[in-house]
Amino acid sequence: MAGLTQAQTPFDGEFGNKANAEKDKSEPEESAGSSLLCPQCGSNKFWRDGLRYSQFNDKIQRWLCRDCGLRFSDPQDVQKAWSTIERNERIERQSLKSGDDIVTSSQICVTETKNLAAEQKQMEVPRKSEVDIKGKIVEFMWRLKTEAYAEETILGYGTTLEVIAKRGANLFDIESVKGVIAKQDTWIAATKNKALKAYACFLKIQGLNATLPKYNEQRKLPFIPTEEELDQLIAGCAHQMATLLQLLKETGARYGEALALEWIHLDAKTSTVTILPEKGSDPRVFKISGTLLTMLLSFQKTSQKIFAYKSKMYAGKSFRRSRKRIAQNLGNPRILKIHFHTFRHWKATMEYHKTRDILHVMRLLGHRNIQNTLIYTQLISIQDDEYVCKAAKTFQEATQLIEGGFEYVTEMEGYKLFRKRK
Repeated sequence: MAGLTQAQTPFDGEFGNKANAEKDKSEPEESAGSSLLCPQCGSNKFWRDGLRYSQFNDKIQRWLCRDCGLRFSDPQDVQKAWSTIERNERIERQSLKSGDDIVTSSQICVTETKNLAAEQKQMEVPRKSEVDIKGKIVEFMWRLKTEAYAEETILGYGTTLEVIAKRGANLFDIESVKGVIAKQDTWIAATKNKALKAYACFLKIQGLNATLPKYNEQRKLPFIPTEEELDQLIAGCAHQMATLLQLLKETGARYGEALALEWIHLDAKTSTVTILPEKGSDPRVFKISGTLLTMLLSFQKTSQKIFAYKSKMYAGKSFRRSRKRIAQNLGNPRILKIHFHTFRHWKATMEYHKTRDILHVMRLLGHRNIQNTLIYTQLISIQDDEYVCKAAKTFQEATQLIEGGFEYVTEMEGYKLFRKRK
């Protein structure tokens, strides 16, 4: 190919690794080289993670960081894709009848006539409405950022609007959007309401008002796993994810609250953590176990935050990969039903079962409305009243059992009896 040296073939990657033209991914042992650094952890070790294509069929190489698991797009390919969009927008704005667009005043030969036809064909490729909608969504997300919306909210709203648009909705036609959302048979009512909420925010940013429908949601009782299943999931995760899950289990915090935890919120002397509120909750202080304290203190203090995840989205991706692997290894599909919020449900259910004090559970969760807490009174009836029983004769044995989550029941024949729910 003209213009390329032997060291720069069309299938040489950005980082000098020759990829196979027959496939999109490199072999596992291949590395992306050292020319690029992971935007999350700064590593220069990558695997190829397939190709993506822009709306004009520009190839965009995807990379997978071998250290932190972050997936991201090749920045040079992304820049090329944006250049294509801008070039096509310029072509659309040109008029073939203008004098500036006539290359020469000499006679046009047959070959040049074919080139004109090819140029005309290229002019028909861009779908300006799609480019406009994409630009409006990006502009909308930027406005949300300037108004201090949470990053997860911005990404969620943007992704939802893109899905709606790809399925045939015109975001500037309210009836069109309502119709597309109504036709999504695989979406539950809660998903449709979230889509309408995102669209309502989009209309608000555009200075428009509309009356949108609301679908009736059937509230389901949350899934409550056994403590053994939670412990198996924690044990099978990498150290940072295992520490995060152990924190969720012991405190019942939302995972956004846990990810926001900073070193100043951890008191090693008293073994307590302070959870700052999210979604209008109240701040709480929790006593944590010696095991969790050791896990937290093992992290390097490279930033103000304890956990190094870039956002909730990246933490969620890492969690889902680990959960799938652990469920397959254990042959237990119930583990796939465990989410970050499941730990909060489990903690609240266990606390109510132990104390029968709904106000205590309300304070533990940080709820301001007791109606949000009352659901856990319904979950007790579906729990198994099975326990693991242990006996302790010495002070040290009793201490270990209590630290392991066992509660004292009674004393018989010189032994103190403890129990813990299965």
